[in-house]
Amino acid sequence: MTSELDFDAVVRFTFELGQLRQEARHGWLRIYENPESVAEHSQRAACLGYLLAHCERFENPHLVATMILFHDIHEVRVGDADRVQRQYVQLAEDEAVHDQTDELGAAGAAIARMWKEVDTQATVAGTLAKEAEILEMVFTARELIVRGNQDAQLWIDTAAPRIQTQSGRKLLELINAADPGEWWKRVCGLWPGKVS
Repeated sequence: MTSELDFDAVVRFTFELGQLRQEARHGWLRIYENPESVAEHSQRAACLGYLLAHCERFENPHLVATMILFHDIHEVRVGDADRVQRQYVQLAEDEAVHDQTDELGAAGAAIARMWKEVDTQATVAGTLAKEAEILEMVFTARELIVRGNQDAQLWIDTAAPRIQTQSGRKLLELINAADPGEWWKRVCGLWPGKVS
């Protein structure tokens, strides 16, 4: 039995997704050079979304992770506009997602629905996905702060009011005080009081 999907459309869509590796996270360009790509952000955010969903005892953490993996696909076509740019330009994000997924049949319709749920935070899963995306950027900001970039603290401070869940607020508190290198220091037995 073969899929209802048009395989040619799947190939085109997947090549298009590959462009997310080339799309820089533009908001970070305001405070440092060579930020991560949209694809890199989406990967870590999806992992975090899965874990956040577990922390919140959400019944389908796989859905949250999948929503995040598809949530920034429109940025291939419209770019990753930051807060400054959004004051001056109106992006056709809905139209981009529709055009990207239209040839993918029921799978495309599901991708578009997931995208909208995150964008509007209309469901618990959508809210968790959006929160995980925000928290992933908080992790990045903390990494920058530890490297001496104090401008990144402003990003954490403005993100904090957008965190709604109890687990998200706990993670935010821990991230703000964390050493991003603790994980590898523990692995190497270099963390005070911890020997591997």
